[in-house]
Amino acid sequence: MTKTIVLKIKSIFVPCSENNYRPKFLESKFLFYYLLFLLILKLITVSSLIYFPKTIFFADLSNTILIQLTNQGREFLSLNPLKENPQLSQAAYLKAQDMVAKDYFAHQSPEGKTPWYWIKAANYDYQYAGENLAIGFLDPEEVYQTWEDSPSHRANLFNQDYQDIGIAVLKGDFRGNETFVVVQLFGSPKITPKEQPSPEGTPPVPSGAGEVEEKITEEKPEISPQEISQEMPQEKVGQDEVVFGESEEKAGPLEEPLSPVYLSSFENREIRNSFGFNFFQFLSLNYNNLIQKIIFYSLVFIIISLIINIFVRVDVQYEDLIVKAAFSIVLLMLFNFLDKELIIQLIPHNFLIY
Repeated sequence: MTKTIVLKIKSIFVPCSENNYRPKFLESKFLFYYLLFLLILKLITVSSLIYFPKTIFFADLSNTILIQLTNQGREFLSLNPLKENPQLSQAAYLKAQDMVAKDYFAHQSPEGKTPWYWIKAANYDYQYAGENLAIGFLDPEEVYQTWEDSPSHRANLFNQDYQDIGIAVLKGDFRGNETFVVVQLFGSPKITPKEQPSPEGTPPVPSGAGEVEEKITEEKPEISPQEISQEMPQEKVGQDEVVFGESEEKAGPLEEPLSPVYLSSFENREIRNSFGFNFFQFLSLNYNNLIQKIIFYSLVFIIISLIINIFVRVDVQYEDLIVKAAFSIVLLMLFNFLDKELIIQLIPHNFLIY
């Protein structure tokens, strides 16, 4: 039984007298159909990137994936994971609405409203806060990777002081084009002083006050804690978008009443548990990596087959089999080179971060 199996495998892959020195793997049409199958799998990646932004799942799935990728990156650096905060999600949604309605893409609105205005409007009392923006993207991984490659955005993603995250992905008309905008907000709530027991005769010490003071001093060690309120700006607005300490500026009244609390994809269980959502999540996060691995190992296998075909019997060579194997190798190398990142670059779209 074992000998029969070995002989069959030998006949398929190794040139020998049993197969007239023409291995069946290279002789048959199997290789052609296999390459065609891989091409179809590769085209699914292209079509999904074009079709995915048009689906009802795109905004919710992008939200979910961006939080997941952010926490994976933080975990890799041994940082605390961020918790999705409904107030920050509400603030992100309000900011995204404002950008779409007023046709701007910046941290500061035309009226001069900073990101902290929306955070305060959503009643998130913060100690630290930050913002990342993106617009016109095809894939959430594209957004995350570009943020990670940007020093200022990376500083927000991996800031050890942040505890919470809120994201809104909103579809709208921006400068005449229908597109998606994403607002990612980070924050740490302001520490509420609590009285701790103290020795008799001394005033109670607020808990957490020293920790806050220590963090601020860490950022600007040359300034003493007593001078911080006079010499250190409380908010830094720019691409960095990191706030050191709480700003004393209070958010003014909103021109319009707040909309109902924004429901993030984490809270929308009906969408999250649907087959379509899970299918597109697989396409976005796992499908391309799986196909790339299949292509790579197929490439290695065919290279080995070609080497065996040439060197087992150097005196007996069939040019058509060598050409067929060489063409397959070139095609697989092209498939391997044409990964998801390159495909996204080749598809026209106006992607920006800020």
